[in-house]
Amino acid sequence: MPTAMTIAEAALATGLTTHTLRYYEQIGLIDPVPRRSGQRVYGDIEMRFIQFVLKLRATGMPMRDIQAYVRLRREGDTPDSIRQRGDLLVRHAAHLREQRASLDETIVRIDEKIALYGSMYADATPSPAVASPATASAPSNPRKHA
Repeated sequence: MPTAMTIAEAALATGLTTHTLRYYEQIGLIDPVPRRSGQRVYGDIEMRFIQFVLKLRATGMPMRDIQAYVRLRREGDTPDSIRQRGDLLVRHAAHLREQRASLDETIVRIDEKIALYGSMYADATPSPAVASPATASAPSNPRKHA
């Protein structure tokens, strides 16, 4: 990654628009970006932090929580700031673990349904050599298995 990027290059590298990068800076979601000759210059530090913010966004962390994290980060590495940032991330990680557990349960239920429907399809589809008008009737009502 280059050590200095324009806003257009940073947008391309992050998948965001230039407007979104400016907006994120405006609302305090990312730190103010250094400028050279009036133009924003995104270095490695800015790009790594934007990627971190994008990871938090991808996990569903609310903007207000990311903004709180950024505000605390700006306070420096004081014991209180570090504790609060850690607490915020611990709460979010716990929330993600709860979501993952719920998704795992849902996947198990979906897999059970897939197996059920697969067995119903296999039972309802006679081989061509055995098919007769009596056995070629429509399968049972799938709604009763919901």
